Amino acid sequence: MSKSIMSRRNVLQAGAAAGAGLALPTILTAGSHSGYLNAPTGSTVTLGFNVPQSGPYADEGADELRAYMLAVEHLNGGGDGGMMNTFSSKALQGNGILGKKVEYVTGDTQTKSDAARASA
Repeated sequence: MSKSIMSRRNVLQAGAAAGAGLALPTILTAGSHSGYLNAPTGSTVTLGFNVPQSGPYADEGADELRAYMLAVEHLNGGGDGGMMNTFSSKALQGNGILGKKVEYVTGDTQTKSDAARASA
């Protein structure tokens, strides 16, 4: 008669092996962005920012929009002589996203769910 003892270590090892096996296809295809259905095809990548530009939270929305605009400027490699030139990122090279220039469009949520849905 064989006695099988299931230890905590065996359970953790089996869970790690199963997780790695499930993640492997994602890891192998993540580098090839051309395989994605929504891969950018033109020379630019457009991001949409849906923020409250009117209504009771318009001030907060204006701050969010300024932050998004600064992030787009940083992604594209622009600088204003201030923070952009002093910040050194090892991950961002200032060449946009996947080598494509980043542009953006904005939408006004008006601090209402129906307007936000329509704007999106």
